[in-house]
Order: sequence, then structure tokens, then C-alpha cells
Amino acid sequence: MGPPPLWRKGSLPMQSTSNSNRPSGRRSILKNRTVLFGLIAALFLFATGCSKEGQSTWEAFGPVAQKQLDLFNVLLWVMVATFFLVEGVLLYAAIRYRKRPGQPRPPQIHGNTTLEVVLTIIPTILVLALGIWSVFALFEIDKPPGDGPEPMHVNVTAHQWWFEFEYPDAGNGKKIITANDLKIPVDRPITLSLFSDDVIHSFWVPKLAGKLDMVPTHENKMWFQADSDKIDDDLPVTLFGTCAELCGLAHALMRFRVTVMEQTDFDSWAAAYGPPPTNTDKAKQGAQIFAANCTLCHTIDGPDDPALSASRLTGFLTGGDITPVPAPNLTDLRTRNTLAAGIVDLNETTLRQWLQNPEDVKPGNYMSERAVLYQNGSADLTDEEIDALIGYLLDLR
Repeated sequence: MGPPPLWRKGSLPMQSTSNSNRPSGRRSILKNRTVLFGLIAALFLFATGCSKEGQSTWEAFGPVAQKQLDLFNVLLWVMVATFFLVEGVLLYAAIRYRKRPGQPRPPQIHGNTTLEVVLTIIPTILVLALGIWSVFALFEIDKPPGDGPEPMHVNVTAHQWWFEFEYPDAGNGKKIITANDLKIPVDRPITLSLFSDDVIHSFWVPKLAGKLDMVPTHENKMWFQADSDKIDDDLPVTLFGTCAELCGLAHALMRFRVTVMEQTDFDSWAAAYGPPPTNTDKAKQGAQIFAANCTLCHTIDGPDDPALSASRLTGFLTGGDITPVPAPNLTDLRTRNTLAAGIVDLNETTLRQWLQNPEDVKPGNYMSERAVLYQNGSADLTDEEIDALIGYLLDLR
């Protein structure tokens, strides 16, 4: 008989063993790549999260935000130091006193009264010290100081999904109502009364103050101030705010801007507050179109009438396919920087897109759902009519 087949000498099993190792190696490489990708992603998120641009809690532009930032930093680093101290002792004890082969079991220290008392007193002192300081800090920022400039008051009402700002007295007894663009003078305390017309929202401008809930049927109060010595850029500067409480479909698109300006610039804006002029034929045509199609929900000629506002809110809460809803006051639209609750810059192009189909710009808005103009899915206006409306609203001359 001839020699046995080659596979009987073990060549085939050896090949099979080699192949069986390959998937394990591939899994190991894939696992390493996944870990590396995760670390890179975590580093990227950490780096972007620590950026001081935009909405950042790491940069304070006023006394309230500065006090909160100081408190946060002390709490953070005390907890970090405590964590590393405790974990360091734990790792040292686990390594130094681990059981070794051939050696007796390490002695136990359970019941050491002195050690237990020390480990109880130290955290108690830390908790009491930080807690007492936190309480004093809360009392300190509860109200603006009485020795500074006279505070300016603003009523803030949250709607689904935009913010309304009312200045009961912006100067010379003038009342101003605007939306999504809060203008404030620098170096002057701003007191705010926070309300909600529908669900719970949360008002948050990270560089000026911490967040505070806006609860239906309840008034919450806060204050902040933008200090010129903490702002490096030339005025005016724009700060970013947002709703920090999940409030419905368009919650992530409920933003606003805070424009910090000199007192003289604020006074000029307040003095110029009024309806857009109708000095051109196009503006006159736009005013007629606005009066015929938009006044059910919007106001264009100054502060909203309280009775009219109440009627809109009643219609909104009652429901229905075509009912009035609380909508932004557009009297000073031409002076604002953004549109659709701060999600896009305000210009002719974005306003045209908004007027043609607001659902494409901001999904979930009530304008496209309830306004008569959009019952067919897009604006029931010609391009010429939209041009006239834009010319009127933005005062294009």
C-alpha cells in the first residue's frame, strides 16, 4: 500500500486550527478600532463642549453668572480631589495588601474607631462648608444690589415655541412688546418675571444666569446683568438663550438672542419702536396684505392689546383647525437679527422661505398648521404679494 493521504498526517487539522484563529484576531482588531474611535469621539465632544463660543457656562458676563460659575468650580474641583483621593487610597490598599500565594491573609482593620471617626468627620465638614456657602450664594444673587443703577423690568412669556418679551416701561413710560430678541443695556440690572401660556418651559442664558422654569399659572422671578468689564468684544454683542425644558415637538427649535448694547443705543431703539412706515407703493400694498391675512394672530402697530391677547390664547387653548393663536409681535421685526425663534438669520431670503412654507423652516410651528394662508400646504399668496409683504415688514426702501 502507498503512503497515507496527506490529510492523515495532520495537515488538514493544522490548517483548520489556523483558520479558527483568524476570526478571533479580526474581532480583536475590530474591538481595538471601536475603542479608539470611541476615545476620539469622546475627546471631540469634550473639546466642543468646553468651547466658550455660543452657549457656554464656562464664561460669565455678569455677577449672577460669575457667582454661579465660582460655586460650580469649587464644587467640581473639591469633588474631583475627593474622588482621586478615595480612589487612590482604594487602589493602594488593593495592591499593597492583596493576598499573595504562600503568605498569610493580611490583617483586617474593621472596627478601628479612630479611622471610622476621621472618615466621618472629614466628609461632614466638606458637606456643611459647601452647603452653607451654596445657601449664602443663593441669597446673594436672589435680588439685584440696591446701590447700583435702577433695574429695568421685563416680563417674559414662553409659548410653543417662542419667547415673548414685554418692557412695561422702556423709557418715558413707553411699553414695548417684542419676541425672540431680548435687547438690554449694559451695566444695568435686568429683573425678569417668567410666565408660560401652555406647558412648562425653562429660561436659560448661560453667560448671564442659570436656568429657571416657566410654569403655567405661576410667576417665577430672576435677574441678571451684563457687565462691560467682562465683555471683551465691542458692543453690541449677542448672547444665546434657549428653552431648557422639553416642551413639545419644536422644543429644540425654541431659541432666542440677547443683544447687549450701550444705554444710548437701547434708548434709540426704544424711541424708534413703532409700526413699519408705508412710504412706498410696495409697502402700502404689503400693509394691506398683512391686515387682510395676518392680524388674526400678529400685531404690527405697537404693544398687543390685553383683550386681544387673551382672545388669542383662548382660541389656542380651545383648539380647532383654524383659530387664532398667540404669535410674535412684529412691530420691530425689521430691527431683529433672527427669525423663527432664533434658528435662522433674518433677511429677505429667509423671510421669503418662511412666508412661502414655514413648516420647511421650523417643523411643528402653529402658523403652518392653523393660519388660513397655509391650509393647502403652502402660502396662498403670489410672488408679487410676498415681495410686497417683505418690503413692508423689513421696511425695504
